[in-house]
Amino acid sequence: MKKILSLLLLTATHSAFSQDAELILAEKYKGENAIVTSHKQHLQVKVEDGVLKGLMEVQKEILLLTDVAPGLYNNASVYRTNFEKLKNVEGYSLIPAKNGYDKLKVKDFKEKKSTSEGIFYDDDYETILSYPGLVKGAKTVVKYQIEHTDLHFMPSYYFQSYIPTVNSQFSVTVPKDVKIKWQLKGQNTDMVKMTMDESRNKITYTWAAENLDKYKIFEDAPNASYYLPHLLLYIESYTPSADEGPRQMFGTVSDLNRFYYGFIKDVNAKPDEHLKKLVADITKDATRDAEKAKKIYQWVQANIKYVAFEDGMGGFIPREAHIVCQRKYGDCKDMAGLLVTMCRYAGLKSYYTWIGTRKKPYKYKETPLPVTDNHMICAVEIDGNFVFLDATDATIPFGIPPFNLQGKDALVQISKESYKVITIPVTPGTHNLIQDSTHISLAGKALVGNVVINMKGYTAYRLADMMQYRNAGEQEDAIKSITSRGSNKYIQKEFDFKVLQDNAIRVYSNFEIPDYPLQVGKEWYINMNLERSYQNQWIDTKDRTVPMEIDYHSIIRQVVTMEIPKGYHVSYLPPVFEKSADNLLKCKIVYENLGKEVRLIKEFEVKTLYIQPKQFEENNKLIEALRKQYQESIIITKD
Repeated sequence: MKKILSLLLLTATHSAFSQDAELILAEKYKGENAIVTSHKQHLQVKVEDGVLKGLMEVQKEILLLTDVAPGLYNNASVYRTNFEKLKNVEGYSLIPAKNGYDKLKVKDFKEKKSTSEGIFYDDDYETILSYPGLVKGAKTVVKYQIEHTDLHFMPSYYFQSYIPTVNSQFSVTVPKDVKIKWQLKGQNTDMVKMTMDESRNKITYTWAAENLDKYKIFEDAPNASYYLPHLLLYIESYTPSADEGPRQMFGTVSDLNRFYYGFIKDVNAKPDEHLKKLVADITKDATRDAEKAKKIYQWVQANIKYVAFEDGMGGFIPREAHIVCQRKYGDCKDMAGLLVTMCRYAGLKSYYTWIGTRKKPYKYKETPLPVTDNHMICAVEIDGNFVFLDATDATIPFGIPPFNLQGKDALVQISKESYKVITIPVTPGTHNLIQDSTHISLAGKALVGNVVINMKGYTAYRLADMMQYRNAGEQEDAIKSITSRGSNKYIQKEFDFKVLQDNAIRVYSNFEIPDYPLQVGKEWYINMNLERSYQNQWIDTKDRTVPMEIDYHSIIRQVVTMEIPKGYHVSYLPPVFEKSADNLLKCKIVYENLGKEVRLIKEFEVKTLYIQPKQFEENNKLIEALRKQYQESIIITKD
């Protein structure tokens, strides 16, 4: 009886202590709806019958701090891939009571396919838990296990969450003959403390961080993996049995190349005569290797539709080229495999190539792991140089990489033991050129005029791709969004657009802008800066340590020509403005008095893909000066 009373007293004391601690947390995080009080993941690695196996145990607890929190956090999701098995899912609510908490178990579990944007078929699954009885001060708890069936694909761990986190921890226990390595990536990794606990046959590694702010997401920033602190874990080697020596897994690019070779070594091994004949027909008039590759690339772009699949190992192994050709669709690996095979049938040296898009911050030489890439393309060697072909975008001309591959490492697989890591070049601004020519004149209290825009490069490719899926009304709205200028009173009267060679585009519109000029006595004030490019590239630097991401280098030339009404002359032109921020943005604004016309010429050149935090101040000074110039008007005065 005394033992029972002691136990009850201890439980009551613990509950009171727990609630007191949570009151302190509520005060500390005033203004937040909820916090993660504890998030722990532990991975247990074993070798059974010579095979590596992993079991992950996960526990997450969230404390609700406000009256609206129960409606915001009443559901939780558990995700798994085809390489993982979900086991022993448990969820419950802890509801504040007089002597601690009442525990209400989750009874409502729903599993569904988890869909990702742009993925036609996804092998991820989502289990949704609905917590009962939630009120302010309650806690939600979820516990589950994940069995990892292939430890080549080790889990990553992000320490921060979308709400503040009090304790965040990842640990792994391995036998001593399993050698692991790790990398801490992102910013502020010094907040993560690592400890190691060694027993007779095992080692446990633990990475922990405390009192973490919620992460901030910026629309103009690169992917969160560039800056959120996270752990990448991998197995370097393991010993399958006492009779065998260590078996290497990962650690070098050569290891990764050999692993990837297993996915493609048996693909397209048997020649297909129908596909060979098709290649011969496509390339019959081509005499040079570059011509052959270009014709094959353009044929795949025009005839094979890109459809993204993620289906277990099917997400890594290309389908047979002749099947992709017959079906007329495929994912990136299918299209890469088709290009590789067709180019080889044409006598070209072509190779499967793995690459991470710009969503991935990693480099192969630093992080030679599967997490580094998420895409496959084809590399063709022509005259001693590699040309990279990605037919998943039907608008990109031959020889030009998609914008989201610029500056990224490509792992070109020559053979099982041979490879090359090549950096995809950044396309120069001269390739991404916009020439905007506007003619305007006064019509009472309005401006009337027309505009012709010639664009080439990535901006044109995007527009060409978008317009082919729009009806007439949507096309008109799209063109208006491009030609609109001056003010929100802009009226588009007529428009036209043409797709030219290499998917360059010409856009035409005539327009009226009511109430735009300002008349004061005998003078008219006209601000010829109908477009104010880059004025919104000012960066709020408060608490921001994350770069601004820019899609591509570019050059913009804008010319506005204004007719001077009879009986008027130009009495004021703004001065020349020329300024640049080193390796960021260069701009020049010039006004010319041509007698019967005034011409404004603006030139901009973007020379970077990322504006780093140390460059924010320089960037902002330029933008502030540019904004000041945009307030300038010309003055014409009655004779």
